Amino acid sequence: MSKDSSEILLTLDKGLQVISHLSMINRPISVGELSKEVEINKSTLFRILKTLQRRGYVFQQENGDYGLRAEEFYILADRFDQNEALQRTLRPELERLAKLCGETVTLSALVDKNVECIDKIDSQQSVYVTQIVGRYSPLHAAASGKAVLAFIPQTKVEKIVGKGDLKKFTESTTVSKEDLLEDLKEIKEKGFSISHGELDLGVSAVAAPIFSKSRTVVGSVSILGFSQKFTEERIKDLSVILLDAARNMSDLLNY
Repeated sequence: MSKDSSEILLTLDKGLQVISHLSMINRPISVGELSKEVEINKSTLFRILKTLQRRGYVFQQENGDYGLRAEEFYILADRFDQNEALQRTLRPELERLAKLCGETVTLSALVDKNVECIDKIDSQQSVYVTQIVGRYSPLHAAASGKAVLAFIPQTKVEKIVGKGDLKKFTESTTVSKEDLLEDLKEIKEKGFSISHGELDLGVSAVAAPIFSKSRTVVGSVSILGFSQKFTEERIKDLSVILLDAARNMSDLLNY
């Protein structure tokens, strides 16, 4: 292990120690007092606290004392709980879809500017495309992301798209703001998205959004496979059962 790696790990350990101690005492505390209690020198502790403050995990009072922003940790916990609830609630419908289409199907949840694959069922074919549960995909690339991006508030779309300087993953990735917005308009009209090798070469997919009780998009359901198999006719057939599954999933979430 290199010296740099050791220093990074030690700093991380001290940062976690500070978070743990602040949660235990459950009150704002001065840097000097905290330094004595956690046995970290003031200069190092100050940098740790400023880093945690920048990330939103601690706050600083007018008198200089620091405290833990517990709501940030509640948000993180709720996110995991929400994903588990989605996976648990929608799994039966995902299984039904997998049997109907014979391809790999995935369930993705909206997380900030990405979608996270939270569940999948691989195709039973001898050779098939798969996905990694826990993988994050950008909203502007691939069907699972664009199916969500097309249905989130326009103000958020503008923030994500920005000036159009989007990351290019393959030659098929849409990085032009104008082209992407036009694509999103079409997705909204059809109710589903299509991608051909935008994130992974040779992989095509169709995806549809899933809505919650609050009428907001929370994720997407996708069917994916090898690009050479996803012809226009095949996509047309898959889109019918995909949209039906997406509607059923939204119903299960009391949309």
